[in-house]
Amino acid sequence: MSEPLNLRRLTIMPTLKCTLRCKLCSNYMTMFKNPEHVPTDELIRDIDRVFELVDYTEWLQFVGGEVFMRQDLGKVYEHCLDYKDKFDHLILITNATILPCKNDIAVFRKYGKHMQIQISDYGKHSPKAAAMAALLQENGIPFVVKRYHGDLQHYGGWVDNTHFEEHGKSEEALRKQFQHCGQVAMRNFHMYRGKMHGCARSLMASTLGKITPAARDVVDLYDKTETDEEKREKIRHFNDSPRVSCRSCISFGENVERFPAAEQL
Repeated sequence: MSEPLNLRRLTIMPTLKCTLRCKLCSNYMTMFKNPEHVPTDELIRDIDRVFELVDYTEWLQFVGGEVFMRQDLGKVYEHCLDYKDKFDHLILITNATILPCKNDIAVFRKYGKHMQIQISDYGKHSPKAAAMAALLQENGIPFVVKRYHGDLQHYGGWVDNTHFEEHGKSEEALRKQFQHCGQVAMRNFHMYRGKMHGCARSLMASTLGKITPAARDVVDLYDKTETDEEKREKIRHFNDSPRVSCRSCISFGENVERFPAAEQL
């Protein structure tokens, strides 16, 4: 039997719809012509399937789009409790434009300290930030607020990584960039509609058709031409070397130009 496959962060994207139209969105939400919600039964099936392959992840994240646009995800968060021995924290990221519904709050309370809502506060573009913080505090739901407006923005603001032309970097330069990549350091794997990638850019750029990932860059949870052990080994080695998506990525290093977060189209 192979060694356990333990991840640090596994991010699931339940929707491509968003309440904002940020021109530098790192998940490229504004580029999708027909953004959609993933059906809850499909999400539950993917969660069941991925935990047949993955033994443990520290964080199980749900990211959009904006997750609180949906009032039917409570059943998905509830289903994740069936795997509470396979992850430590449920993490949700929100732009604080919509409050979580009562059903969501009821499920979140069941997680206790084993969950966290991460509020991205974009100032005037996050009109529910204060109300959300109060609601979560009232219900004993852990949360953090990341400031993305005014001075001292989180990570200094956003970068412009919305272009997909390859930069022509040498293999050595790509390896150096990859070794200093925050996504690699966080082991932040992303999953959407049965496809799992080593980073959000690889997943979303390929979903848009902007890049064609190498075979080693993606795992199709339902591909019958690969055994489960082959899938596990591929996931295990996602971060061994640069991906196709790295060739057009500007990275997020200290010397990369920053812009005010959440500027709207």
